[in-house]
Amino acid sequence: MSWPISATHTHLLPSGKVMFFGEFDEGKLSPRLWDPVANTLTPLPVPPFNIFCAGHSFLEDGRLLITGGHVDSHNGLPHAILFNPKTNGWDAVPDMNDKRWYPNNTTLANGEVLVLSGETNGEGLFNELPQRYVPGSNTWVNLSTAQRKIPYYPHMFLAPNNKLFFAGPWRSSQWLDPEGTGTWFEAPYSQFGGRSYGGSVYFDGKVLSTGGGNPPTKTVELIDLNLPSPSWSYQSPMSIARRQHNTMFLPDGKVLVTGGSSLEGFNNPDGAVRHAEVWDPETNVWKTLASNNAFRGYHSTTLLLPDGRVLSAGGRNVRTAEVFEPPYLFLGPRPTLTAAPDELTPGTSFDVGTPNAGQIKKVTLIALGSVTHAFDSNLRFLTLPHTVTPAGLTVTAPESNVIAPPGPYMLFLISQEGVPSVAKGVMVKKVAPKFSRTLAFSDVWKYDDTNVDRGTAWLSASYDDSQWKSGPGQLGFGDGDEGTVLTATVPSQPSVYFRKKFSLAKPVSAAMLEVLFDDGIQVWVNEVPVFSRNMAKGLNFEAFASGSTNNQYIREKLALSGSPFRVGENLITVMVKQVGSNSTDLTFALGLEVESTPAPVEDVLQVLSPNGGESWVGGSRVSIRWVLKSPLPAVDLAFSSDGGTVWVPIAFELPASQGSYPWRVPNIASSRMLVRVSKAGGGDSDVSDAVFSIVRTQLQEHPREAP
Repeated sequence: MSWPISATHTHLLPSGKVMFFGEFDEGKLSPRLWDPVANTLTPLPVPPFNIFCAGHSFLEDGRLLITGGHVDSHNGLPHAILFNPKTNGWDAVPDMNDKRWYPNNTTLANGEVLVLSGETNGEGLFNELPQRYVPGSNTWVNLSTAQRKIPYYPHMFLAPNNKLFFAGPWRSSQWLDPEGTGTWFEAPYSQFGGRSYGGSVYFDGKVLSTGGGNPPTKTVELIDLNLPSPSWSYQSPMSIARRQHNTMFLPDGKVLVTGGSSLEGFNNPDGAVRHAEVWDPETNVWKTLASNNAFRGYHSTTLLLPDGRVLSAGGRNVRTAEVFEPPYLFLGPRPTLTAAPDELTPGTSFDVGTPNAGQIKKVTLIALGSVTHAFDSNLRFLTLPHTVTPAGLTVTAPESNVIAPPGPYMLFLISQEGVPSVAKGVMVKKVAPKFSRTLAFSDVWKYDDTNVDRGTAWLSASYDDSQWKSGPGQLGFGDGDEGTVLTATVPSQPSVYFRKKFSLAKPVSAAMLEVLFDDGIQVWVNEVPVFSRNMAKGLNFEAFASGSTNNQYIREKLALSGSPFRVGENLITVMVKQVGSNSTDLTFALGLEVESTPAPVEDVLQVLSPNGGESWVGGSRVSIRWVLKSPLPAVDLAFSSDGGTVWVPIAFELPASQGSYPWRVPNIASSRMLVRVSKAGGGDSDVSDAVFSIVRTQLQEHPREAP
């Protein structure tokens, strides 16, 4: 296909159509909307600024956030804008703190978007201040303690630990905690080295990195971020070295690599690699596939379409596109997906209709692509557990928004032969997390690094720490990633003290404590010890840590009960120890999430009698009694003889303040009786705390007695 502009920035919209915009001055022109079914192009409204070399990601409502832009090479723009696919129009967003050219957008679990990096002008200056875009308020939040010079279009992924993982192009990976004002800390080094203009993809908590470098490499590495101590490991290499290539997922979970150059240089067309190849994560085997019709290198994009085909388009000064049909489209009939919900709620199960339930091998969920410069931070592939039911399948949604950030996805069914269905578009909803953040790694702590033994008095809430220094996390020295650099004595001091007070408005039922430390640590909550590592001699100030972290920090996360916490002011105290007098680094940061006990709901009214356990005789007169906790004008009364399934009216609109009613007990036999008193007309109500009994009797006639 010949297109009027290059497909340098390419996005699959929730409608199944593809929006793309081009390079350099094409970023000021109308983006195009391509219909993959009809193969038609439609011009879209002109953007308010040049959106070439911007970052982009989808929000939870399906709008596309575009950040930064282009003045000329290496000179960016501070602007941001939202493309609304429902109106095909542009929604305003406030400017960022400064210009960004080649920034990265990563959608977070709470639906906010972290924007990182981007060059500001042609003098090699980068925007070092990360910012979070908050859709609900259409505002920006600065991550002031996470300022760092990060390269163009960094490869960032939201990991299972709710941190951002920086996978490249440096050899040294990094973690970024986006909570609070932000904290960087070290991650494992890759085996190969820097993979400039290589590829990275995220699947089921793992990251695969392919090729890159100059000269380019054919090596491939994998890291499993689900593990407590992840590390990079080599996988089978590609058939040929590639740089400026595209790496993406197919519906069956295989990784497709297309394009790129195998020769040294920035974007060397003499080394054009035309053939595609695919990696199977189950076998760690690569297979060579068909070839592109053009050199797809720098500025090219690939995009998975809802029907399982792949769009391959663009390249430097290349205004063509082509569609690839993967081998699975020739392996037999597609499974049929007849019904699925439009929205998926994390942590729940949902039903999928299909006449092919018994032949389904896997169910997969793939985020809609939004790719430029051969990379998409928010492209993630998730395998969903499923069971066969008489009507189709019951599928388990992702556990949380950490696993699947809110926004648009494609749901595929994969047959035993590996053939995908046509995708069903779904929106993953944003749900409130079970735990709420109370302390972040970036929070400010009081600390004492004066190498003075404080005994045990410093553990008390009444201890005077007014002369202690303070600073944001992480705190330490020797690694170069500190928010606050502590004093490094020679010889190294054995212990450093930390204190922080914080308030809780509600009782705590459970908590999650997360710590970074090097080499030993002990943590107290309100003077109660809750965590200890490498502290064989406890509070002995002069003693060094009983174990080493081998010049690397350790990150641990553990569950706590709510017992150490209290409503009101709380105190966390921490002692961090060095492993020896020659130790050259120290690390400390702490995060805390709590689950609050719901406040009891005050009853508006309460049933006093019958309230469970009574045995009454049918036809007798008894008093239904209640008490008001809040003023009510009138109440209705009802009874149930089957434990609350069916309710039978007794009386309507009685004066609520009356507090009692003489009831003729119905002449029935039941051991599952309940009485309900409710606000007249519906609303607040109370029911007997437990069932009571009625014994049926033979009644005499009393014609003159009121019923």
